[in-house]
Amino acid sequence: MQGQGLNAPMTDLIDNALESYRGRDLVAAAEVTDLLLDLRVMLLAADEAPATPAR
Repeated sequence: MQGQGLNAPMTDLIDNALESYRGRDLVAAAEVTDLLLDLRVMLLAADEAPATPAR
């Protein structure tokens, strides 16, 4: 999976957590997976956003 910039360590951490939760037979595991995927998408979007120039 890809993760660029300053958020790469966080995306890697989320990827590892997703891997460990995949396949668990708990209802809560699905909710945690959804949360981790939402966080990952948010981090990747932040890396792709153009930098705001300083004034």
